Amino acid sequence: MPVQKVSLEFIIKQSLKVFRKKGYHHTSMEDLADACGLKKGSLYHYFKGEKGDDSNKGKLGMMKAVIKYLHDYYKREAFVHAYDKKLGAEQRLRILGSIAEEHYFASDSGCLFGNLALEAAGSHGELEELVKAFFVDFINALKVIFEEKFEPKKALEYAEQSLAEIEGAVMMMRVFDKRDYLIKANQQILKRFRGRI
Repeated sequence: MPVQKVSLEFIIKQSLKVFRKKGYHHTSMEDLADACGLKKGSLYHYFKGEKGDDSNKGKLGMMKAVIKYLHDYYKREAFVHAYDKKLGAEQRLRILGSIAEEHYFASDSGCLFGNLALEAAGSHGELEELVKAFFVDFINALKVIFEEKFEPKKALEYAEQSLAEIEGAVMMMRVFDKRDYLIKANQQILKRFRGRI
């Protein structure tokens, strides 16, 4: 196969699909190369560590790039709405719920961050920290909306509970192949915001 030139973004997007489907531990460099239409050795060109530092090479480097790419996407396309004071708080909450539904309905593999949190727990500190940073940003986005109606401590509690419900619903949606779980979780979050639960 001749050496092909592809963009780093293309490699990250293709790798995201593979990691979502197979998980981190069950994905090989060969799987990633095949998905990108490249030779395995060519992937190392895109993910180089500093001299003597292998932490950004290979599969770990690719996973870190995928996490950063997806986290940046959420910050830019989803979380930003939580801070848009031109919109009402409930409207911002609905937008976040709608984006989550759109994103998770488009994938039959659940939430990459949730999957990775379970898969990497206790074994990959770097990945755990990156996943945690995503969830902290998600919680903060929800918290700023809940603070429109509740004091900060209660807003944080509701934000954490809401994220737990979203992630649990995504897991159940995947197991039982029913979108209703996430739709109902988002309805529950809106009820909580309105003070009806």
